[in-house]
Amino acid sequence: MNNKKIAVIAGTPVDAQMGVDFLKTKGIDAYSYPVSENPTKQLLFQVLPLEEKKEFLLKMIKDIKCDNIDAIFVYCNSLSSSIDFKELSEISKIYIVTPLDVYKTMANNYNYLGVICANGQSSGGIEKTIVNENPKCTAVTLGMMTLVNNVEEKVEPMDIIKNNHLENIIDFFEGINTQAIILGCTHFPYFEDALKSITKLDIINPAEKMYDLLCKNIK
Repeated sequence: MNNKKIAVIAGTPVDAQMGVDFLKTKGIDAYSYPVSENPTKQLLFQVLPLEEKKEFLLKMIKDIKCDNIDAIFVYCNSLSSSIDFKELSEISKIYIVTPLDVYKTMANNYNYLGVICANGQSSGGIEKTIVNENPKCTAVTLGMMTLVNNVEEKVEPMDIIKNNHLENIIDFFEGINTQAIILGCTHFPYFEDALKSITKLDIINPAEKMYDLLCKNIK
């Protein structure tokens, strides 16, 4: 894997760079390919007509392949939920891994999950993926774009938790006996450690499992 070149597609330059930084900690040669300039434009892109998004991403993937990239790491939950990357992978003939691949493989491990997302695009996609794999699993979802904006603005992690009343949300998830909380946005590992400090619930960050899938499928 260490001699492979991996493209990180994400919603904005910030989460694309977070994906690159994560892969570089694994010794992987990674490159950033953001779809939009900022979270607002990212959201607007995700609600475009399907064919328009598909055309844009197929062109991006074509350019990525011209850069001699070996595989694509989609470091964005909401983007993954807004288009079928499996189809794009088949059309473009390049391996693509997304956070939804992780939730699919993990769905049978749980029956009751809390999910904190960036927006409704992401929460709907994550819920659909989980329930299609395990109809017995209930996903209680919450979308908060303000969390994404705070991360982009580099607000201190504990201040993000306090400003957005995440303590109350954690209390709610604990109160209804969810088994774990999914970080349904790749911006959110920014405050993952702060979140873990206020709950005993498992916090699911898909990045490590995405890396495992990447290693399994790219030799």
